[in-house]
Amino acid sequence: MDLSHLNPSQRTAVLSIDGPLLVLAGAGSGKTRVITHRMQNLIGLGVPPDRIVGLTFTNKAAGEMRERLGGMVGTNVASEVLLATFHSLGARLLRLDPEGFGLPSARFSILDQGDVFGIVRALMREHGHHGAGGDRRFDLPAIAQRISLWKNAFIPFTLEAAEAQIIDEYDVVAASIYPAYEDRLRTLGAVDFDDLVCLVARVLAENPETRERWRNKFDYLMVDEYQDTNDAQLELLRQLSRPPHNLCVVGDDDQAIYGWRGAKVENILRFDQMFAGTTVVKLEENYRCRTPILHCANVVVAHNKTRHDKTLIPTRGGTEPVHMVVATDGPQESQWVGKKIRTLVVEQAVSPNDIAVLYRSSLQAKSIEEELQQHGIQYRVLGGQSVYDKKEVKDALAYLKTILTPRDELAVRRALETPARGIGRISMGKLSTYAKENKVSMLEAVHRADQIDGISSRGREGLQRFSKMIRSAQIRTREGGAASALEYVLNTVGFTDHVKKEIGNDDAAAARLKGVEWLKGSIGRYEERMRQQEKRPRWAEYFGMVQLDSNDDKDKDKEKEEEAKRKGQVSLATLHSCKGLEWPYVFIIGIEEGVLPHRRVSAPRASDAIAGDIEEERRLFYVGITRARDTLWLCRSKHRVERGRTVTRDPSRFIEELPEDGIEVYDIDSEEEMTSDAMDDMAAAFLSKIKSFEPEG
Repeated sequence: MDLSHLNPSQRTAVLSIDGPLLVLAGAGSGKTRVITHRMQNLIGLGVPPDRIVGLTFTNKAAGEMRERLGGMVGTNVASEVLLATFHSLGARLLRLDPEGFGLPSARFSILDQGDVFGIVRALMREHGHHGAGGDRRFDLPAIAQRISLWKNAFIPFTLEAAEAQIIDEYDVVAASIYPAYEDRLRTLGAVDFDDLVCLVARVLAENPETRERWRNKFDYLMVDEYQDTNDAQLELLRQLSRPPHNLCVVGDDDQAIYGWRGAKVENILRFDQMFAGTTVVKLEENYRCRTPILHCANVVVAHNKTRHDKTLIPTRGGTEPVHMVVATDGPQESQWVGKKIRTLVVEQAVSPNDIAVLYRSSLQAKSIEEELQQHGIQYRVLGGQSVYDKKEVKDALAYLKTILTPRDELAVRRALETPARGIGRISMGKLSTYAKENKVSMLEAVHRADQIDGISSRGREGLQRFSKMIRSAQIRTREGGAASALEYVLNTVGFTDHVKKEIGNDDAAAARLKGVEWLKGSIGRYEERMRQQEKRPRWAEYFGMVQLDSNDDKDKDKEKEEEAKRKGQVSLATLHSCKGLEWPYVFIIGIEEGVLPHRRVSAPRASDAIAGDIEEERRLFYVGITRARDTLWLCRSKHRVERGRTVTRDPSRFIEELPEDGIEVYDIDSEEEMTSDAMDDMAAAFLSKIKSFEPEG
């Protein structure tokens, strides 16, 4: 295997085979190249491909890695390597070994976010957590997130354990429904997205027989973006990795920015302590950023105390300084950025694809959007809703699941309610009670509606029509395929008219229905692929991948960025969503105290701030800086309008941490560059202001 095109550190990582390996891969250091070459080396040494596992955080990243590996060892060999996300690996293990993991069968359902919110909403009502406004008294996502974080931290599903986590009233509500939530999942024969890792890790830790069975299937495990792992993902790796722990993790503690999601930077900081005999390799050569940009990044992140010692080394050179832009207020900042982008695109013929505007909060995008619109510049906002998350697509999916996996109670309920057919809450309750008492599925109860007392005549007629339609669709599935059956059902219920009536605008409805057309095409393509492979469709697997995709935020952002490049669009992105991307020209706006770092951790009183949170905010700034390849503008405003009044904004403390050299400061009002001495005076004044605050108490 020719490794001459790799630098010495990359070669060391590729050739380190046995035992635990920690590869500290700085931004732009070529980590994907290392991972794929290491897999190629393992296969060349005779390791069977199906005994190698590569874990990433997005399905898209796994697919790209498989494609790159295929070009090195051949498509057939690469297809045998298990390249997956943590969640898709967990789903695979659950489907292949449901009994080993305590599930009734391989036909379990994976709940999407909407399903989870529905269960949480129902349990909140049952437990009396609603006021005059119904469950609107509490934010559903906030309650669901607490349960998710507890599950990933392996907090037991008991009221006592949950109550130990109580800090505020949201914790009280989450704790009260936490055990019932888990009971509801088991009753439904379903798992949520977290269970795909948490349940698997917990069972592997508690069940030696299941653990050894799966440990013996894999010899080498590799993990990309290891700094983003949480407690549950780490535990999964610990349980699947048997001595001598041939576990290679690749990541960068300086890019650990998802602590709010439960990711633990400690996992990468203490890896060598958790796995004795770890080999540590640092990839410090950066192939992305010009020298002044990289110098800023290195100097700023060095202020963090909890990090591995490393310094990125530039390979591209360059002398253009980093530009610090100071605006009087928010509108002036947005106007300046808009005009600068217009100059780049119109006068300098820079492709919009090569430009990005980054910010801490998505609310900051609106003013930039307005400026770009005025200049006629096309743009794309990263982040947003997956096609699978759109209501119309989820409604259509509910019908498909009802046809193909009739024991999916949540799907049957959703299909019965869309569109309305006279089946109210009382009738639905009668169906549910009958199904439980007679130990049949919800759909079977629908088929027996004429035997159930207490259902209104209108409801009974609606149920009989639904029953007849689903039976006909199931016959059509056997004769012409699932795509054809779904088409029949949607036409029968007048789905298009229902969407138009619900939205009230034909153009908007047509746009929404494109997602449903896309879904039907996806089903047809899947069936065709199975026919070519002479296999029967595995619908539980198909639905599982749909649910996984709908939860994959990072994939959504990367797909939008690729679309932006095809169409020629400027990218607008939060600092969280830009990770893994890069552009020649980058603007970072709003670099002020209370924005970056965020106001929840930027209070001057030491008692109000958590050092770890400040360090994560600094890492977020570092990530933003290292997205820029050639030119970087750092923008801030002296004043902002907040709640109708103008307030003075202090420059971010991270500005004070920038190096003295390689920076040019431009004040828009004075229309002249500030000297380095002026910049030093500004930073010193701000630092003095911070130090003037004394902690209370």
